[in-house]
Amino acid sequence: MRQAITPCLWFNDNADQAAEFYTSVFDDSRILHKMIAHDDWPGGKAGDVILVEFELRGQSYQALGGGPNEPFNDRVSLSVTCKDQAEVDRYWDALTADGGEPIMCGWLKDKFGMRWQIVPEEFYDLVNGDDAEKSRRVMQAMMQMVKLDIAKLKQAYQG
Repeated sequence: MRQAITPCLWFNDNADQAAEFYTSVFDDSRILHKMIAHDDWPGGKAGDVILVEFELRGQSYQALGGGPNEPFNDRVSLSVTCKDQAEVDRYWDALTADGGEPIMCGWLKDKFGMRWQIVPEEFYDLVNGDDAEKSRRVMQAMMQMVKLDIAKLKQAYQG
């Protein structure tokens, strides 16, 4: 059964490469289907991969090879909740490799231009606690970081 709502990510002409890359980064991920153009079309030629349906950790996505008319921007990102610092580091390193770039506050842009938030699960516990002053310190610490550091977030929480 198809997911009722599936995010569609628009890539220039490398939707296939992007989907292959993302499924290699995340465990429990796979390519589901590739739609190939049978004829020349406004965005390319016969034989091009037009759309790739894939899953990342059970969540369905589509990668559209729609051409260069619509670049990614900061208004959309994919947020990845990580169980520990090792997972934060692994995803961060993989997604910033080969032309990706760190941004700030746990955000990065990958080599395809897609924005990601790499967030340790513990961050949510620290920032959503009952003590407003501790939560404020965690937010202030996070705002000074590029890649999120659990030890430093905990330190900020403790004061």
